[in-house]
Amino acid sequence: MTSLWVPGYVECEPGFDAEFCPDPVPSGYSWCMVYAGGSSAAHVWTAAELARVAHLPRLPVLVPTPGVDVPETAAAEFLDWLQAEQVSPGNQFGVRQLVLWDLETGKAGGDDPGWYKTAANLLAARGYDNASYGSVDTLFGAQPLPIRSGFVVADWTGTPHLYQAAGVLGTQYATDVETSGGAIDISVLSSAAMGQLWRPETGQ
Repeated sequence: MTSLWVPGYVECEPGFDAEFCPDPVPSGYSWCMVYAGGSSAAHVWTAAELARVAHLPRLPVLVPTPGVDVPETAAAEFLDWLQAEQVSPGNQFGVRQLVLWDLETGKAGGDDPGWYKTAANLLAARGYDNASYGSVDTLFGAQPLPIRSGFVVADWTGTPHLYQAAGVLGTQYATDVETSGGAIDISVLSSAAMGQLWRPETGQ
């Protein structure tokens, strides 16, 4: 994997996400986000799309609509997908799988700490570690979300960096970047968090 040092001297790995999995998958990235569903998801990745990135460590993402969705229903949808794709909550070394809640898209109360707590608690009870994605305002605004297992912050500066706040494990810093396979968003994830991704070599 290719690693880089970002401001703050944290070792990070570059990754991407996209509404539709690019074809071909762009080179130079060490991991990717994969979209599991949710009421505000623009597109749920198909089996073919998931297979296209099976060689990469992956971060499963659900895109619910807090304030509209019932949190228990959103959690059940996420859990059903994880089980269907055989994403284990942990591996033989006791490392827990990280999952990501995109609380920015379709934001209807996306910054509601109570909604996120209820939904994330249900996955945590099944062994998964929960992180949240959103803008600076969504994550750290008037009703800041709990850190739980961390944050992935949308901060589109165009330059690799980790947003400076407690609990930040990744930052999406560029959006709608054109590749030969389609447009992608680009993020960095701390090397420490890389160990919690769905990894092809372990089946985690």
